[in-house]
Amino acid sequence: MTTVTFSEPGLAVNPSPPARELVPESPLTLNRFARFYAPLAATSLLLTATNPLLVSAMSRSVNPAVALAGFAVAFSLCGVLYSPVLVGQQVAATKLLKGRRFGPIKSFWVRIGALLSLVAVAVAFTPLGDWVFGGVMGVSGDIFDEARSAIAVLAPVPLLTAMRAVHQGRLVAGHRTNPIAFATGARTAILALVSVVLTVSTRGGAWVGATAFTVGLLVETVFVAGARVGPNGAHHPVAAEGVDPGGTDDDMLRFSTPLMANVLLWWSTPLLINSVLARSPFPAEAIAAFVVVEAVAWFLAAPVGQYQHVSIGLVDCKRAHRAVHRWSLVLAIGVALLVALVSIPLVRSALLGAVFGLDPGLLSDIGTALPFAVAYPLLYGHRQYYQGLFTRSGRSDAVGWGATLRVASVLAVAVAGLGPLGEAGATLGVLSVIVGLVVEGVFLERVFRRQVMSTLPESRPSRRSALSSEGVT
Repeated sequence: MTTVTFSEPGLAVNPSPPARELVPESPLTLNRFARFYAPLAATSLLLTATNPLLVSAMSRSVNPAVALAGFAVAFSLCGVLYSPVLVGQQVAATKLLKGRRFGPIKSFWVRIGALLSLVAVAVAFTPLGDWVFGGVMGVSGDIFDEARSAIAVLAPVPLLTAMRAVHQGRLVAGHRTNPIAFATGARTAILALVSVVLTVSTRGGAWVGATAFTVGLLVETVFVAGARVGPNGAHHPVAAEGVDPGGTDDDMLRFSTPLMANVLLWWSTPLLINSVLARSPFPAEAIAAFVVVEAVAWFLAAPVGQYQHVSIGLVDCKRAHRAVHRWSLVLAIGVALLVALVSIPLVRSALLGAVFGLDPGLLSDIGTALPFAVAYPLLYGHRQYYQGLFTRSGRSDAVGWGATLRVASVLAVAVAGLGPLGEAGATLGVLSVIVGLVVEGVFLERVFRRQVMSTLPESRPSRRSALSSEGVT
């Protein structure tokens, strides 16, 4: 029997005992943790730079509040549509590492992405859009028009996201993460360029942000689809004896559904909050201010956004859990202090005024809400870390239940606070997010300690042990 083991720069197939596990090459130290996580944090920062860039461009439109609100509504809906295919990366990498063929995996996810893009087309060009934007989300007038124009341009995004995800998974399985980072950088550069060109040459609007996002994603998808895994790598790792190289759609769906549901619920959060804020006394201003706060806060919190990969890849015993959790917490505290620094009135006014160029009224609403976002890095990092532990242990059901509790809490707080905090829409939105993350984090940690912690050995096995069963490099 053979097993698939890894060494840089690519894939090698070596004889081994029946147990097939990836091999960590060095003991778990702070230096190894930093080397493992730094590229992931950098990629996360590049991805989260998208929102600030787009918001900065649209804030210079003729009517910035309406443009920002329309884009927020359209993009939150688009996020709900494309979020299920984001997990195609993890699924593709895991299946390839188990010896499955790439063709059926790609076909499965491309079909799902195409179907979701057709839904976006229907929202943009049929009466379905009247019901979704007007009836469900409660927007009207200029915001409705801006949202509909934006969703028309965003329609290809689910399909492009599906194609990007499966090819990223292919590269991860071949230990080629550099092309992923390069493609993300190219996407960010193209997105910024398109935003600037359209901002200076047109009257602006939500469609500017939608166009820049779609073009940037197209460039990123082309780069990762064209990348190869090198002479020592393989698109389709050799299956070990007894492993079915195929895999049915039903099997893929069962494997993916809990992960898709979790991401879908995450992307539903801004959609739900925007739907509530659309019913506030000043909907355009409330949504626009909340969008800016979210863009700034999540960009600053990006370094903790990949913690699930750390717990999947590095935590194989209780001792590793304690060490990695401690290092992750220190990083999260540092990021929270950075958010606190940006929240200082003098820094906030200079930064937001220069980057977004907003009027004093919106800056005041943003300034009231931003200090509460100091909690984002701590709560988000906690959530990501424990979700990774559950994924590693095969308990994706707990991840789904935690996400459900979070969304229910967010909606309850947003609706209950609409009366007393309706005129401070951005603050209401941020507080809703915080309460939801607290509820989810408490649930995940309690369930982990009661049901999963006991399954971890006290220390790393003396023999070569698993680095990851999820294809994370």
